[in-house]
Amino acid sequence: MSSPGPCALIDSLNMSRPLQLEPLLECLLRQYRGSVVVREEPQCVLRCPGCGGFLRDPVTVQCGHTYCWPCLRGERRKRCRLCKGDMGHPPRRTCVQLRQLADKCVPGKSWQHRDIAELLEAGEHQEALARIRSAIDTDANDLILRVYRAESHAALFEYGKAHEDLDYALSKQPNWPEVYFRKAKLLQETGNLYQSLRFYLQCLALDEEFTSARNEIEKILRDFLFPVPETVEGILKDLEIKPLPNLPLKPFVLGSDRKEMTNHLHTSLEQDAGTPKQEKSLINSGLQRTQSVHVLHCEEKTEEGLKRVASEPLLSSHENGMLLKRKLSLSDQDVNVCDDGRKKHLRHGETFVGGSSSLIADPSVLRKLIDGSDFECSLCIRLFYEPVTTPCGHTFCKKCLERCLDHTPQCPLCKQSLTEYLSRRTYNVTTLLEDLIKQYLPEELSERKRVHEEEKNELSDLTKNVPMFVCTMAYPTVPCPLHVFEPRYRLMIRRCMETGTKQFGMCISDPEKGFADYGCMLQIRNVHFLPDGRSVVDTIGGKRFRVLHRGMRDGYCTADIEYLTDTQVDEEELQQLRELHNAVYAQACRWFQNLRYRFRSQILHHFGSMPEREDNIQVAPSGPAWCWWLLAVLPVDPRYQLSVLSMRSLKDRLLKIQHILTYFSRDQSK
Repeated sequence: MSSPGPCALIDSLNMSRPLQLEPLLECLLRQYRGSVVVREEPQCVLRCPGCGGFLRDPVTVQCGHTYCWPCLRGERRKRCRLCKGDMGHPPRRTCVQLRQLADKCVPGKSWQHRDIAELLEAGEHQEALARIRSAIDTDANDLILRVYRAESHAALFEYGKAHEDLDYALSKQPNWPEVYFRKAKLLQETGNLYQSLRFYLQCLALDEEFTSARNEIEKILRDFLFPVPETVEGILKDLEIKPLPNLPLKPFVLGSDRKEMTNHLHTSLEQDAGTPKQEKSLINSGLQRTQSVHVLHCEEKTEEGLKRVASEPLLSSHENGMLLKRKLSLSDQDVNVCDDGRKKHLRHGETFVGGSSSLIADPSVLRKLIDGSDFECSLCIRLFYEPVTTPCGHTFCKKCLERCLDHTPQCPLCKQSLTEYLSRRTYNVTTLLEDLIKQYLPEELSERKRVHEEEKNELSDLTKNVPMFVCTMAYPTVPCPLHVFEPRYRLMIRRCMETGTKQFGMCISDPEKGFADYGCMLQIRNVHFLPDGRSVVDTIGGKRFRVLHRGMRDGYCTADIEYLTDTQVDEEELQQLRELHNAVYAQACRWFQNLRYRFRSQILHHFGSMPEREDNIQVAPSGPAWCWWLLAVLPVDPRYQLSVLSMRSLKDRLLKIQHILTYFSRDQSK
């Protein structure tokens, strides 16, 4: 049997990479999390959850949480750090309501970071540095400016200054994954792979959803574990001397080349201690790549193979685990580890951002600046209730926005298209605004809630101001599917669902009164919303009613109603009523069976099969269900059907149906 060629071994190596790297990375993270310092931040409403700084340029993402614009620049995070929800996609606009509040607190600085970022993206690094120096003079502790200055220095190949700014930012905000990522990226670009790997792990330990950091870690590990194809082909020429049938590939074990890796560890630690930087690049070392491949095929442990990676942690032994901890953990200057190996929580200082520190640390300062007009909905001119922020950055009460979207899928203020926003139907509450209102305007919020509950209770009454859908005939126990597209009925259906009643009245139109005097309540079983706001509503008939008083609410009709029930008969009349009932039921079955197959199939598809005959014909308040099913499928004028619907006597209703069936049966015989 011939041994596999070089190309086959390369393909095998490439296919094994995902299986090897995933458990290796998880093993590294497990050992690394035990030495990560997690500092508790003060709970402040105006603090960005990303960088911990003051929200000068606030952007509310899809999940409802708010970040400062610089933290979202570059799109390194796809999921929210707080709730792990989807943050949506760019372009993201500044939340106008929160920006006005930020300008009120720190006037004239809400666009400062964005102006500098535009210079960086345009490659104007010298101009950006000049702007940053001027801004730092007024607010020396603005960490975003430090990060931007590090980006400028790195672009100008001033790596030492870039590291100084990033280190300063991490000393003030040690729970900032983005800065760890920038630091690691800078180290990686300058060839310090071990140091870079350490900071990538720190970033991923703080935020497991940081996919960019995970990708870079896998890339570095792949460089360590797997050589470039040119080196592989050279080594495989030597390996072709020996046949390698069914030889399992060996995973690379950190610590197998202990002497060389320890030297690199000392180099990294010396750089942390401030010793002169040694010009030594690990990524360009062809010798290291060659040694890595030889480790993959070492003779001492040939029998283990890839199964070791999949079945147990790669560094499970005490000796290899200690070496990994030495190489991939923070130095003694950066981390304090508890004796039991758990994360140590440290209380962070109260002040954080220089010019805005009082706003973050002292709630009383912000209380003096806030008033009710800062949180007023531009649609209802009342205090925000369940505020939601659109992708264009404008904020409205949830109910107010939904009513506007019923009419047109555009922002009520700027007229930007909200078609995609409407199709998702995920109107998440802007958490920061809601927290600010709860904290600083509790009395106003309590009054707003009281008014909302009163309105909700009024809508929940099923005898007073009952919503009316003026469209078609509906009958008890009979399905009535509806296609809702008019804005007024969109609002009506939504209110029925929100109040929990899930009911509304159905009447046919009346040219004089607006809608008929009698109708049937419909119970909503399911609502399927279409992307453009329309909906398909599955309903079934309930109680019959008589209209007492007509009204109007927000464009749709309402009515005060009383419910109808059949009059009960005594035992003497009940026997005659049963005989009439059975005779009409048999006549109805004959009529239906004599229909043409096409008509019968359409009826079955739309209304379902005819209900069975009931033994107790007076148990239901509206009588036997089959009567209403038959009345719904009979091709008679709606006015005639309405007269039958309004009857309270089962006997009179059966006689009416018998008369109709007799008429149609004569036509069938012809």
